[in-house]
Amino acid sequence: MRALVIAYPSNPNLRSEKCSPIPHFLTNFATADLTSVFQNLTIPRATRKTRHMQGPKREHLQCLEQLTHRQLPHGGWPFHSSAAQAAVEPTALALLALPSNLVRERDRAIRFLLRIQNSNGSWPAFPGDDPEGSGFTGLAVYALHRSGVKGTATDRAIRWLMQSRGWESHWLWKWKFRTTDRHVRFNPDKFGWPWMPKTVSWVVPTAYSLLALRQVHGGSQQDLLQFRMRRGVEMLYDRICPEGGWNAGNGVVYGSALAPHPDATAVALLALFGEPLNDFTTASLDWLERRAESLHALWSLAWTILALHAYHRPIQPLIDNLRAFVEPPEINDCATLALVCLALSCAGRPNVFGVNA
Repeated sequence: MRALVIAYPSNPNLRSEKCSPIPHFLTNFATADLTSVFQNLTIPRATRKTRHMQGPKREHLQCLEQLTHRQLPHGGWPFHSSAAQAAVEPTALALLALPSNLVRERDRAIRFLLRIQNSNGSWPAFPGDDPEGSGFTGLAVYALHRSGVKGTATDRAIRWLMQSRGWESHWLWKWKFRTTDRHVRFNPDKFGWPWMPKTVSWVVPTAYSLLALRQVHGGSQQDLLQFRMRRGVEMLYDRICPEGGWNAGNGVVYGSALAPHPDATAVALLALFGEPLNDFTTASLDWLERRAESLHALWSLAWTILALHAYHRPIQPLIDNLRAFVEPPEINDCATLALVCLALSCAGRPNVFGVNA
């Protein structure tokens, strides 16, 4: 889908202060009314509410009400609230955000995800696209597993994840990156998962895949499973930015250190949860905690709350900031709305991305 090195310009219409590593510019064009898409997609720099703030439980319920209202008739969620085309990422995040008592909505979401699964076990970004799979497969598997779905569908997806790998793992590409293409600093022996087959590894699909594989217990391919998980963890450590945190793909390009992104950093930290704490993880947590103080993008702020909560870092001031900015009807991005639901619920129940009871 993308080349290895990409410049990430600042764009106020995207989910975070810096360009998200997830290719949402593709998903936004799924709607016909492009004007409405770009008017207020994710409230990247929301203003504080002037009215009296409500309690977090009530705000959480209001977000859930908006989220359930936007579920499409076939069970999925679109990226933009006015779109009619469902997508895997907002649907998986919505499924994770829905409480267990919303049985009908959860069942419809599960049925939708199972219905659009590719024959090879992977998931596309959109129904009918990407027959060879996409980097959202790990997130779909994780959401289904957390919802109690186990069996043939998830087993096939796990097998696909164990076979999928970044293109730098191929011997020819290893030779290329070690000899003629040395502008990007990384070790091609340490590979993860790509956004699309036959492309290089990226941070977010690698993190999604690790989250999914950590749910696997037993099976006949334990050696391969452990190998892929170890390589994925090593890839994340290898691509870390010099001062901590993660960019979309690499930490250093053309000899210059790249700035980390809050959302990519948070997702990577959640994928590494359970690994022994080390200097890489601690530096990234410290950077994310400092960066969180000035975050106004709801997408990035919600991911940050989830990551810091998993690692037992203080989150109440961040939840207060999130509550100050949240106006559920104005969050047109359904994936962001689902994440806000998850973040607001952190104080009241275990983190869906980490063991923090």
